[in-house]
Amino acid sequence: MEKIRHVIAYKHYFENFLLSQPVKVQNKIFKVIEAIETLERIPANYLKFIHGTKGLYEARIQLGSDIWRVFCFFDRGSWSSY
Repeated sequence: MEKIRHVIAYKHYFENFLLSQPVKVQNKIFKVIEAIETLERIPANYLKFIHGTKGLYEARIQLGSDIWRVFCFFDRGSWSSY
């Protein structure tokens, strides 16, 4: 699949969060990141704008009844998260 966006993690925060998760959750996070990188229109169940902010989004990772949210933003056409 061709990438439309590139995900960039800010410092070490996201990596620390990712590595602290079970493998199943890590795999789901990678699936959501891949969707964000490759889909022209990202479904709201993967990426949701946070109203009342200036460009802040939450990436939403759901596995079963559990959900994780990662704050993120777009930077000059790229994707960043922290």
